[in-house]
Amino acid sequence: MSVSAQAAGSARVTLARYALLAVGIAALSTAGVLYKLASASTFTIVAYRMLIAVFMMGPLVFISRTSASPLRQRAIARSDLRLASLSGVFFALDVTLWALSVQFTTVSSAALLVSMDPVFVAIAAALLFGERPSLAMAAGMAIAVCGAAVITVGDFHISGRAFVGDALALSAAVAETGYLLLGRHVRQRVDALRYAWIVYGACAACVWLALVILRAPATLGPSDLLICVGLALLPTVLGHTLVSWSLGHMPAAVVAISFLSQPILTAFFAFLVLHQLIAPLTAIGGSIALAGIGVVAFANERAVASGPAQVV
Repeated sequence: MSVSAQAAGSARVTLARYALLAVGIAALSTAGVLYKLASASTFTIVAYRMLIAVFMMGPLVFISRTSASPLRQRAIARSDLRLASLSGVFFALDVTLWALSVQFTTVSSAALLVSMDPVFVAIAAALLFGERPSLAMAAGMAIAVCGAAVITVGDFHISGRAFVGDALALSAAVAETGYLLLGRHVRQRVDALRYAWIVYGACAACVWLALVILRAPATLGPSDLLICVGLALLPTVLGHTLVSWSLGHMPAAVVAISFLSQPILTAFFAFLVLHQLIAPLTAIGGSIALAGIGVVAFANERAVASGPAQVV
């Protein structure tokens, strides 16, 4: 094969990887709109979303058993099973709190504020593991916090209800921090599909338990059931799986920076489907917050890249 043919083949593979990453992020960005379209209680929608996702992931996990990947062939240790299940508890808090947040505030504000998780990850790493943030990371965190403050002040002036939604979205970002930190640790020894299946299973169990405790209705109409299938297929199975796959085939910094487009796509879908306009202060604060989050994500991935090699 000629050098030019090899270069063309490599370019096509690279383009395909970027396309799959773009599809994954776009799929993740549909969650807010789908939640807003549902009429059933938030807990019921989340419970069915995760239960359907577990059943959808089952055949993928079964098919992957023939994979030659060392991670897939390795048995899952009990300690990793416990940590993955704990990660599922954090994931349950994350998806439930965020689903609740879009019922109180705009989808765009909720998407921007839940994207603050890189800032919380950096703070948690400093507090729990003694990882001192670099100057760039600290600057990015300060910028992101200023942007988040502008969003919440703007929403508070709109209504106290919107402020509650902002608080729920930030709480979801905190919960997502636990999910991400545990995942980063466990994924060094467990393949993406089995890890996701355990997380989704634990998440589904937690949300269904909450559904029973709260005595929320467990029945769905046809339209809400269709929304739950969409939530399970698009943001859960397709979105998370493609992004997880991208982490194994593309530089982590590229994936991290690409995530900055998710709030923008979410706001676009909300405008397209729900006709939700972005408030001026949300646009200003969101731009500031995304700039800060981008600095934190890039600085964090540079720190990871300069450290010991990790198995993805």
